[in-house]
Amino acid sequence: MTVAGQQVENDQVVRLVKAYREKGDRRAVERIFAMHGRILHHIVRRYSNSSGEPYEDLLQVGYVGLIKAVNGYKMDSKAKFSSYAYSMIDGELRHHFRDTAMVKKPRWARTLCSRISESTARLSGELGRPPLIEEIARDVNVTPEGVVEVMKLSLDTNVSSLDAPGPGSDGNEVPNLAAIKSLQYESFSLQIEDRILLEQGLESLSELQQRVVYLSFYKDLSQTEIGERLGLPHHCLGHQIPQGEAFPAPVGSYSVE
Repeated sequence: MTVAGQQVENDQVVRLVKAYREKGDRRAVERIFAMHGRILHHIVRRYSNSSGEPYEDLLQVGYVGLIKAVNGYKMDSKAKFSSYAYSMIDGELRHHFRDTAMVKKPRWARTLCSRISESTARLSGELGRPPLIEEIARDVNVTPEGVVEVMKLSLDTNVSSLDAPGPGSDGNEVPNLAAIKSLQYESFSLQIEDRILLEQGLESLSELQQRVVYLSFYKDLSQTEIGERLGLPHHCLGHQIPQGEAFPAPVGSYSVE
């Protein structure tokens, strides 16, 4: 298509966007969808092929991005609507993958990612600039190297492999969990490196053992209280509490919340 033809098409899209916004004309938005179907399907197909997620599911996410483009496009923008729509569709799919990936992360990772995100936003407001890694580290009580590794976890999705392949098995850079450590000891709080070991250890336990460990470490209950809660003699619970590096802390000595 010639430059003049592209401009004519963009002018038509602008009129359709205006009709949808001002009159709620559904036929206008349907026409916009039809005009940008090729872009939409191209982006969705690329992500579906790389992630293995169902095409139809991702198509629905793509439509969300396209409708956001319709609602957010500035009429006086020098950028063509098609370029803006491409960016919005692509962004919505990336956001979908990051959200989906975080749901699959272990509890400690989700919690720490949230703390780092909140700390970054708050410090940015207080300092009037983006905070340094060292400043975030002090605020969340995690080593600077650990903060960097957690940031890798928050971005570790199938989407990232499209742009920056790394040494991981799926093309992503593998975070070094050994670098994630607390800066200093906090009374009555499980250090992050021990929390990671604890949650990793839980994955290999039976359902009963998981419940016993949860009530011991997370709820700070004694063996007698746990026995009453589970309907078991407390003297039978000793062998249900795993020992070793994965469970480094005395039962009931501190909270992991």
